[in-house]
Amino acid sequence: MRFGGNLPVVSVATATLKRLIGKSLSRDELIAALEQLGNNVEGTASITTFRCDRCGQVTEVLEQADFNGECEWCGGKALVETGTSEVIRISLLPVRPDMFDAAGLARALRGYLGIETGLPVYHVESSGLKVTVLTGLEDIRPHIVACVVRGLVMDDENVKTVMKMQENLHWALGRNRRRASIGVYDLDTVEPDFEYSAVTPDGVRFVPLFGMPVDEGTRDEGRGTGASEMRAATPREILEKHLKGVGYKHLLERYDKYPLLCDAGGKVLSMPPIINSEGTRVTQKTRSLFIDVTGPDKNAIEKTIAVIACGLADLGAKVEAVQVVYPDGTSEVTPNLQPQTRTIDSRTAERLVGVEVPDMAKVLERMRYGATSEAGGLVLQIPAYRADIMHEYDVFEDVAIGYGYHRVTPRLVPSMTVGSHQPIEELSTTVRRLMTGLGFLEIMTPVLTNVAEHYEKLGMPVPEHYVRLENPISVEQTMAREQLFTGLLSTLRVNTTREMPQHIFEAGDCFELAAETETGVRTLRKLAAGVAGPRVGYTDVKQTLDALGRELGRELRFEPFDDPTFIPGRCGRVFIRAADQEVPWGMLGEVHPAVLESFGISQPTALLEVDLGALF
Repeated sequence: MRFGGNLPVVSVATATLKRLIGKSLSRDELIAALEQLGNNVEGTASITTFRCDRCGQVTEVLEQADFNGECEWCGGKALVETGTSEVIRISLLPVRPDMFDAAGLARALRGYLGIETGLPVYHVESSGLKVTVLTGLEDIRPHIVACVVRGLVMDDENVKTVMKMQENLHWALGRNRRRASIGVYDLDTVEPDFEYSAVTPDGVRFVPLFGMPVDEGTRDEGRGTGASEMRAATPREILEKHLKGVGYKHLLERYDKYPLLCDAGGKVLSMPPIINSEGTRVTQKTRSLFIDVTGPDKNAIEKTIAVIACGLADLGAKVEAVQVVYPDGTSEVTPNLQPQTRTIDSRTAERLVGVEVPDMAKVLERMRYGATSEAGGLVLQIPAYRADIMHEYDVFEDVAIGYGYHRVTPRLVPSMTVGSHQPIEELSTTVRRLMTGLGFLEIMTPVLTNVAEHYEKLGMPVPEHYVRLENPISVEQTMAREQLFTGLLSTLRVNTTREMPQHIFEAGDCFELAAETETGVRTLRKLAAGVAGPRVGYTDVKQTLDALGRELGRELRFEPFDDPTFIPGRCGRVFIRAADQEVPWGMLGEVHPAVLESFGISQPTALLEVDLGALF
């Protein structure tokens, strides 16, 4: 996999994809169908595969790509060429992780092409295995799901499929392992049942996957620059020296204990979300797999295990369920591959798509839904692997894809208008130019946040009512922001090692409840700025506001004010004259040390925030 822009580009073996589709397609027909499903196809290419005599893993090299002759897994140089094949290059759709591999793509294509339509049915029997979650993980990675996979022949192709599926899902649903991380193990190398617990940084030793890096002084010519040796290490050593440990250290380094998955005999399977153990590595000799997904986001790990289980089942594997028992005595059986039920209004779908869609139920069956017509609507069965269906509009998009965007005749809008900038946008542009002229660097932060970041870390009480999301996609994005301070401090938090002082600002939308509006929410355009440095104080942000008011031709007045975010006696409110009257404009002050500590900022910091809409 490589990254083109922000989207990963994967290589799928053309012969494998055609075999799984079950229909002979020309190259052009295959590319056309993939693009009509929404994939960005870069074309076809040739890939050469090499097997490493040292670790047994396969390395793929794209034609005309630079290759240093080393195994991408263990760093060894004992590589043997095993063949060349044609692949199709596809930019992944982040919202469709179920189409990241050949099995998922083939499943979608079989439906779209009318070869196999309707809801795929997956039968999951019990494996009889259990994972017990111990206390101590509540604030780290508290959730785990798992399954057993049997009957999948682990030849080179299927080993690569499993590895790529793991890597791609870590990127999409896992958000680079932050929300979900996947472990895949050879079931025959472990002794069920399993325990998921927390361990101190030096509380255990195990050999991580592909070993620990070899010291420069002991490396021999038969090993590459990434060479390793099979020696046991503590979790602390792995985070400090192992390639994966260094890369994902930020996910665990703030905790005093790390997650650990062990079998009944105490053998380590993995240290989520960092690395598996070498002793449970999957090879061509593997006959049964044990797969787990851990993370802080229960929805993300449930969707991830569903995508994996369905994909491997489509490759011919038998998927079995695992019981997970939590410290409070509750238990669940995973994976849950039962479809979700949703009813949509077909007329609303047609209005959005812009065309009349004959027999919409059959169109959605081609998109692999179960669909039954009822008076005024459709009752849908949504496959468990569809992690992207959160709103009926997501289904409406599938209606358009199933009907075919290429079948929609373009037409002009019925009335022509001339557009112009909204006054608030013109003002925002002016203010941005003024702030950059004052030496500030503009940032853009997400409008979605969470209660802990938005209120608690700022020392503010959590209000009873705020703009809460009904169906948040993660625990980190559960509400719409009311102020811009959180974004400024979060940005300063990740730039504490940069040169000081730092001057940043943001002009963006904030939201508040408003019963009189149609949506119940009012949008406010605010400007906020922050200054951090060893000698920063209240004067820095007051001078900035003085300059801003002068350039805008407005008279300002300041008065003392107390706010829990700021140091008492070093906070103020600012008023501005608008339409011949004085109105509140915003606030400014020096950030309280407790707030700085909660954000991990060691430098004195001052903030200001004003409502640009008040100028009207």
